[in-house]
Amino acid sequence: MSLFAADPPDADSTNVYYDDWTDLLSLKIFTLTKSNSLEVIHPPDGQIVLRPNGNTGLGVGVNYKFIGIALSYGLPKSQSSIDKYGKTNSFDVQVSFFGKRIGFDGYLQGYKGYYMVNPQDHVDWEESYYPQISDLRILSIGANAFYMFNSEQFSYKAAYLRNVVQKKSAGSFSAGVFFYQDLVNSDNGFVPEEVSDSVWLEFDLKQFNAISLGVSAGYQYTFVIRGNFYISLQATPGIGYRRLSGSTMEEGLGIVNQLAGQIQARAALGYEFKHFYLGAMGSTIIRSFKYKDYEVDLGTQQFRVMIGKRFDVSRK
Repeated sequence: MSLFAADPPDADSTNVYYDDWTDLLSLKIFTLTKSNSLEVIHPPDGQIVLRPNGNTGLGVGVNYKFIGIALSYGLPKSQSSIDKYGKTNSFDVQVSFFGKRIGFDGYLQGYKGYYMVNPQDHVDWEESYYPQISDLRILSIGANAFYMFNSEQFSYKAAYLRNVVQKKSAGSFSAGVFFYQDLVNSDNGFVPEEVSDSVWLEFDLKQFNAISLGVSAGYQYTFVIRGNFYISLQATPGIGYRRLSGSTMEEGLGIVNQLAGQIQARAALGYEFKHFYLGAMGSTIIRSFKYKDYEVDLGTQQFRVMIGKRFDVSRK
């Protein structure tokens, strides 16, 4: 058994677009930030942006052959952070699978306690804290499966798992299906009390249940620069059906059938050193629907920064 790191690939040595290093043991440490946001947009008047008090953790991960495990521990929030952004209770599980041709993303998120990011857009806000909605709850569950068409030249694993190394720039179209459900509730509505007199009082929605399913199609491309540095970008819009129900401050909303829209975006960059690698990646999934003259957007986000090393653990 050898525990020496493998040498980085030589981008000019062959015509192969990527090297598969899944037979090497890859160990990494990382920071991970997750969130679940809500935006209410009214084009003539602007928007309300609501976010939870951030969920950031430290983690370790391992990849070997087809097995990948990553565990993270959420860092405790300081009292100054709670005073400024409010208290958020949350659980957040996000999973991904990246095969050669097929990929999958899934998440289960529950958040209670949000703050308004942009009060200064509506009032002269000079307080040391942000306006808060402590009873706002969002429970989201979703899944997205996709197929990569150009798997012979482009590797999804190279950008996000790092057990494959992209040697030459390449990209691929993708097609897939998605399913989402968002349950949102606040007895006092979605406008913080501190700014309620200055923000659209006619927005009277206080809870809703949005179930969406549909198909998606997109494209991802990885730029490889001088062999060792890479930037990967992805955009995947989707369209389908949404069943919307809920209630306003005065009455039930009933059931509304409407067109569902969503977009998934990813970005990653990194560098291959001789004995270790660095990487950063972020992703967001945005679901949108119309209510009266407003657009309501829900977003699932995560951002990760990691440093890792590969080992040859084969028997010689």
